[in-house]
Amino acid sequence: MSRGRIASNPAHRNRGSKETPPVLTHFYSTLNLYGVHLWLPIKNFISGNPGIVAIVGVVGTISSIVLAVFFYKLSRPRRLLAYATRTFRVVPQGRLKLQGLQITYYGYPVESLSVTRLAVWNAGNESIRRSDLPASDLPVIYGGGGLKIFETAVIETSAAANNVGLTLVDHPVVGSAIGFDFLDPGDGAVFSVVHDGNKLTDIRLNGEIIGGKIWRTVAHGERPTEGGSQQWDDVSAWQRPQSGRSQLRVGAYAVLTMLLFSGFVLVLSSLWGVGLLLIVIGIVPSGALLISRRVYPPLHLKSFDENLGG
Repeated sequence: MSRGRIASNPAHRNRGSKETPPVLTHFYSTLNLYGVHLWLPIKNFISGNPGIVAIVGVVGTISSIVLAVFFYKLSRPRRLLAYATRTFRVVPQGRLKLQGLQITYYGYPVESLSVTRLAVWNAGNESIRRSDLPASDLPVIYGGGGLKIFETAVIETSAAANNVGLTLVDHPVVGSAIGFDFLDPGDGAVFSVVHDGNKLTDIRLNGEIIGGKIWRTVAHGERPTEGGSQQWDDVSAWQRPQSGRSQLRVGAYAVLTMLLFSGFVLVLSSLWGVGLLLIVIGIVPSGALLISRRVYPPLHLKSFDENLGG
C-alpha cells in the first residue's frame, strides 16, 4: 500500500521528472514549423528539376576542386618579389618641334621625358631578407632598349624598418640596385624613375632571389597616350592616366554584388536553380579580387596610384 501511495503522490512525480519550459516548447515548435516550410520547397524543386540540380552539383564540384587547388598553391611557401610600373609622359617624343627650342633635364638635352612609378613588394608568403639577395645578382632597376635613366629615387616604403635603399651598379646591367633589411609579406616600396623612354615596359627589374623569383605583374592598366576629345590647332589635350587597380577591383566588386543580389532574389522568388547558379558563379569575381592582391601593390603604397601633380 505504501508503494501505491508514493507512486500516486504528485509531489514525488514532480521531484523525479523535469518539465520543458513553455518558452522552449514554443521555440521548438516554431523552429520545426519553419523547417518544414523551408524544406518542402527545396524537396519539391529537387524532385521536379533534376537537370538543374545536376548542373549546380557539377558546377559546385568543379568550383570546389578549383578552389582547393588554388588555396593549396597559396598555402605553399614561396618567395616572390613582384613589381609593377606606371609611366607618365612629360615630354612626348616628336611632339615638340620648334626651331630654337631646347628642353633639358638638369642640363642634359632631352627629346622625350617620362616618369615611371615602379612598385616593388613581397607578393609571397615568406619574408625576404637581405641574405636572400645574391651579391652577384641583386635586384636592379634598369632601362630596356638603351634608354637613358636620369634619376631614380625612393618615394615611399611600407615601414622605415625595411631600410630600403638604392646603389648604383654597372654589372650585370647598368642601373640602381635595390637593397633592404627585410620585406615581410605585403611590404614594399615605390620608386620614381625619370628617363627618356616612352613605353610602359621601358623600366624593368632584373635580378635573383635565393629560393624565389622576381615577377613582373600586369598592373600597368593606364594608357599614357596623348589624345582627347578637345583639340586646338591639331594638338590633342593630355589625358590623365589612371591606375588599373581601381578599374579591376571596382569592376569585380560590382559583378560580385550583382550576382549575389540577383541570386538571393531569385532564390526568395522560388527560382532555386537560376539563383543558386548565379551565387556559385559569384566565385569568379571574388577570385579576381584575390588575384588582384597579388597583381597590384598593397593598398598602403598609395603613391603608386597617384598621378603626377596629385
